[in-house]
Amino acid sequence: MYSEQAASSKGQSLRIILPELYSFITTKLEEHYNIHPYDIQVYAAKETSGYKLIFYYGDGYARQKTQSFTDKVLKNFDTELLEFIEAVGESCKEVMIADYYRMMKP
Repeated sequence: MYSEQAASSKGQSLRIILPELYSFITTKLEEHYNIHPYDIQVYAAKETSGYKLIFYYGDGYARQKTQSFTDKVLKNFDTELLEFIEAVGESCKEVMIADYYRMMKP
């Protein structure tokens, strides 16, 4: 029961809901930040005017970044979306580097 509630609060996998957008985001993150699709989890929750994107990353996917977008912004890959992808990429890169050094510490 709890896992069903947790899944519904996160939304559904972006890969299933909007596969073209998922592909666009993962390609951008991989090209610019060397962040692979298995380094992040991306969910989308339907809202009245569009979708709320929820990114999970870091050790155990404990970190999260969320932002809401209109259908138009998501369809056209507008600047607002690109800026959010950049912010997620920078944050994820910093967390991954910190996690790596923490893991390698004797």
